[in-house]
Amino acid sequence: MQLRKLKKIIFRGWVVIALLIGSFSLCYGQDIYDVSYKVGPVFKIVSPKIRIDSDYVRISEEGNEIGYQFGLFTKIRVNNVYFQPELLIATAQNRLDFLNYNGVNGFNPSADFEFTTLEIPVSIGVNIGNLRLDTGPGFSLMLSGNEYFLNEKINVTQEYNQVTILWRLGLGVDINNLLLDFKYEFGLSKTEESLARLIERELVPRQSQLVFSIAYSILRD
Repeated sequence: MQLRKLKKIIFRGWVVIALLIGSFSLCYGQDIYDVSYKVGPVFKIVSPKIRIDSDYVRISEEGNEIGYQFGLFTKIRVNNVYFQPELLIATAQNRLDFLNYNGVNGFNPSADFEFTTLEIPVSIGVNIGNLRLDTGPGFSLMLSGNEYFLNEKINVTQEYNQVTILWRLGLGVDINNLLLDFKYEFGLSKTEESLARLIERELVPRQSQLVFSIAYSILRD
């Protein structure tokens, strides 16, 4: 059910992208195309926010951990429209408290989760001077996952969906070769799978995350 809803969101997002590109093509229609590109390293700090309404589980005070991503980006600009794919290695952690676990009143053990993923975000946007507005999907491929629960470490890499999808909305600015971005992302979460595995109940956490990134182009326009 959640996947179908996300597919609808992604479809609508691409419609918005098409309208943006069409609008700017009409406004800035030119016979000669101005093409430029940038390539370089990128580093991101991710602040996830997860909310769960349940009598069985809660996000602990340390549950929403800061995550990190690093890798490479490529930005191809044609006039005022640009396309920017990235290839990133990401790490993320979270902690959940399970309430009255296994029916034992007052027994609220915590579980820690650590994930390493390959992130492939793709943005399409428009330049307005040095400012940028963009949107697009991101694909997350599971590389490794570990669960720490009741003094036991379990490798859960194969227990999760290997690919998840998210959507991003972003605002950025270019300062010479420096690219600064602030993005809002939402989509499917590993936390939902973690809950289903441990308490055998289907819950839908509301997850979003704020992302700040800094990139440096080793090539000039």
